[in-house]
Amino acid sequence: MRRRLARPFGHTVSSARILSLLMGLAVLAMLYQRAKEPQFWHWMINESRADAEDDKTKAVQPADGVNSQSNTANKQETIVPGPNETDPDELAKLRSNLKSIQDRQPLQPHEMPAYWRLMGWSRTRPFAELEKGALRDVPYSHMWDEPDLYRGQPMRLKLHVRRVLAYDTKENPLGLKKVYEAYGFTDNSLSFPFIVVLPEKPAGLPIGTDVEGEIVFVGYFVKWMGYRAFDTKKSAPLLVGRARPAVRTAGTAQSSGWELAFLMLVGGVFVLTFLGWFSLRMLRRPRSALSAANVVAPERLPDNWMSNTAPEIRIELTPPVSDFASVSSTDVAKSPIVTTTAEVPATPPASPNTT
Repeated sequence: MRRRLARPFGHTVSSARILSLLMGLAVLAMLYQRAKEPQFWHWMINESRADAEDDKTKAVQPADGVNSQSNTANKQETIVPGPNETDPDELAKLRSNLKSIQDRQPLQPHEMPAYWRLMGWSRTRPFAELEKGALRDVPYSHMWDEPDLYRGQPMRLKLHVRRVLAYDTKENPLGLKKVYEAYGFTDNSLSFPFIVVLPEKPAGLPIGTDVEGEIVFVGYFVKWMGYRAFDTKKSAPLLVGRARPAVRTAGTAQSSGWELAFLMLVGGVFVLTFLGWFSLRMLRRPRSALSAANVVAPERLPDNWMSNTAPEIRIELTPPVSDFASVSSTDVAKSPIVTTTAEVPATPPASPNTT
């Protein structure tokens, strides 16, 4: 009987398939980590529709005489009368201040006049009026390529805030004692942050290095401010202005619920289909380690295919033969019989001499 050689499990799986399987698992792990972040699902929401509903909600006055959220926010706004970009002399002073701005560098003392001037402009009008004249949806790459084109321009940003810090300020023309620095990103900038400085913190926005908040910011672009993160030099657009909490209407959230459920259903079906197909394919594979390409027909073997093989050696073992005759139990009980035989000399003795 031919002895079968035991092989380890999985020896028939090629290294390329193992590598592809590991890469697939790595992709699934990255998708899982990305899907856990709340901002991953923001693309599913129609931002233009949400903003339109938000503006409509602020514009409508309730019938029962209760003020809307926007009217309440307007009562809490701090508006400081003063010059802004509508004044030609003030605009000329700003242009003179902006000449000393250096992008992709930390904020310098000689840049503070432009910094505080733009901060003061943002406090001279109501938030709604400032928001109406601001630029919207400015691409992040355009601000990087042409910072001088957007410097000093009012912009509106819907930020997903992840960091908020409070700083005590030095003596300044506005008389502010504290400012709030927020780091956040938009749906278009993805992981690239904006840095916005606020004279007042919006209601409900927490302070910390790892927070989650949604705000609508309106302010002026100052420069690309350089900073260090994990021993790496980076830069982000710095803006100064004001912010309010982002309002999400219930109708918009409900309308996007079925879209999320549909995408999750499609993704689940795709994953289950792939796993089923992969399992069936593995079950149908032959378990023999030999493939058809390695099998050679007998008629194709050469005549001298055994000429270089070692001769076969066979060793047969035979049981040893005893030198004693078999003795029965009755013979053992008897007295031993000793027989002697006379020794016959090899030569006859010499005859005695006769006298």
